[in-house]
Amino acid sequence: MKPQVDVGIAFYGKPYQTIVTIKSLIQHSGQYIDKIYISRERRQPHNDYIGIFKVVDYFRNDPNVRLVIHYPYHHLGLGVIDLQRAKNDTSWRQSIMYQYALETTKKNYLCIMHNDMLFHDDMIGIMLQQMTTGPENLIGIGSIGQCWSCPAGSDWANKCNPHVYEDFVPTYQEAMEITEAYATPRQQIQKNVISGGRVHIMPECRLNEYCAMINVESYRRETIPDGDIGCYGGNWGGVDNATVWSHDVYQKGYRFKHLRLEDYTRHAPFDSTSSGTQANDNRDLYLRSEANAREYIENNYGPIKFSGYVQFANSVDSIKRNAWLTIIHTYGYLKGLVKK
Repeated sequence: MKPQVDVGIAFYGKPYQTIVTIKSLIQHSGQYIDKIYISRERRQPHNDYIGIFKVVDYFRNDPNVRLVIHYPYHHLGLGVIDLQRAKNDTSWRQSIMYQYALETTKKNYLCIMHNDMLFHDDMIGIMLQQMTTGPENLIGIGSIGQCWSCPAGSDWANKCNPHVYEDFVPTYQEAMEITEAYATPRQQIQKNVISGGRVHIMPECRLNEYCAMINVESYRRETIPDGDIGCYGGNWGGVDNATVWSHDVYQKGYRFKHLRLEDYTRHAPFDSTSSGTQANDNRDLYLRSEANAREYIENNYGPIKFSGYVQFANSVDSIKRNAWLTIIHTYGYLKGLVKK
């Protein structure tokens, strides 16, 4: 039997794009996949709360897809900074993106990814082969760096790229001079990170979350609650998710292996902006992207036929969410009266 991995997906809307992600992933890498963990964020863009039930229903009779649906207790967004609470509060920590799957999987490796991917080759098989034959300190494989926004990247100072990021080791002064010289999109945040002592790897450098494989044992050893490094899916005052985690595990002697993402998959192929994030705040763009993904499904996998489960599950979920909001608002009102 071939070695198996689990997959962790952060679900923030985009149900039809999620279906494409899973279908194309299974098509090319299904032989290596056991469970697919999906964590549905507590809040959903454009009130698309019904989306998760469409995904569940679509795969209900698919023997090749084993879903584990997780509903985080909190909605934390991208600005996670409370390390002490994350270490001691399990429900809070497991509300951080990808953390539930990283803590609960029984596999040696977990592949984390966005839910708006379209795979055209077996990326997981390649990552698994390189992970199992790589050095002991190999903690992750995937695309490395956010060079488009890094002052050392090819669009700016052109001193670094995903293939040489280990060799480009600037001093504090050199890193700050480069950062001050180029008006990158996140220049001030980068300066703040460098000022805080995280110089190399550079502030934008990370194991990218679009699709990456992580050594679970190494991750748990170094990451809270067992270790002292903030979770992969948190910001922790860095420039983006996983940048601080990537820096800190690198400084502990772990290493990453770069794979060119575009050789295996496309990110946000149904989004006209190709960003995947602008649709979170643009309802028209969100709906167009979803319509494009649905059309792709029907053209490539056949017509979509949802059962009555979707509406029923959404109704139950809506009652629960509204009840929870009522409790929160009532608590806030009573608290205000006490203060008076």
